[in-house]
Amino acid sequence: MCHVTRIFLNAETSMRAKTLIALASAAAAAALLIARRSRPLARHLRWVQAAGVSHSNELQVAIELALRCGEAMLATAGAPPTLKDGEEDGIDPVTATDTANEALVTQTLAMRFPSHSVIGEEAAAAAGGVPPIGDGPTWIVDPIDGTQNFVHGLPMSVVSIGLARGGVPVLGVVYDPYRDELFVGVVGEGAFLNGRRMRVDGCESLQRAMVLTDVGYERSDAGVARISSALAAVLGANTFGVRIVGSTVLALVWVAAGRASAFYAGLGKRDCPKPWDWCAAHAIAIASGASFLRLGGSDAPFDIRSNSCVCAASPQLAHRLAELLVRK
Repeated sequence: MCHVTRIFLNAETSMRAKTLIALASAAAAAALLIARRSRPLARHLRWVQAAGVSHSNELQVAIELALRCGEAMLATAGAPPTLKDGEEDGIDPVTATDTANEALVTQTLAMRFPSHSVIGEEAAAAAGGVPPIGDGPTWIVDPIDGTQNFVHGLPMSVVSIGLARGGVPVLGVVYDPYRDELFVGVVGEGAFLNGRRMRVDGCESLQRAMVLTDVGYERSDAGVARISSALAAVLGANTFGVRIVGSTVLALVWVAAGRASAFYAGLGKRDCPKPWDWCAAHAIAIASGASFLRLGGSDAPFDIRSNSCVCAASPQLAHRLAELLVRK
């Protein structure tokens, strides 16, 4: 065998060995991922218990429900929707998974906490509006936030379960099943992502801020013009980055986690989030140090009945962003 042939064979053998090693590594990683995915409840409950926050009973129930809803989302992503605002030209989708998730969550919460009220997005939509939020303990549920993403198989939607007392969110559970990320917050005690304590990034300047927004279902000429004008103002302020996520809840918990610096919404009539968009994510963001303002120049503080908001990593950034948006 000549010298050149030996070199070729050695190189080929080495390449095969490297390929086998890469395949084995990929298989091991996949097996590890499957093992992690097969036991998410026990794993997440362990770190929540270790965090030592209050409302342990409420959190345990909410986490179990959020993970079960997440499993259903993974199994049915891309499912065909019906359209709540008309089949011919509607853009507000609902799927069987939304309905089934909400029934599971609301019925279980009502059974486990009979003295608590429960509000779900789809039931409220069917009833024609947001019911009054009383002073007693009230669960506010969004079975899938980011349904437009969900029906297109775009992996950016979440389950949102929040608890309010006196109309003020006190705890939130948000689960992103695509990344197996569980966001938990208890106001006054802290916010956590898969066991790691979260804090906002503390950004004070638009020039260093990653800003998230959403356009919701606003398609009127006036609404589109206002949203476009506001976006132009934010970009014109030399903002570091602007992104549209397609899920208010996911955007807010990403601000809480320091992945973004601010979020704004509520410039038109149909881009206005509702209490089920705010409740859980508001509790998580407040627990991580975020600041909230409502738009429109009102001195009234933001609350979950508000139809607009700026959420930011610092009061300075919240006020600067609100000033830009109010002028539009």
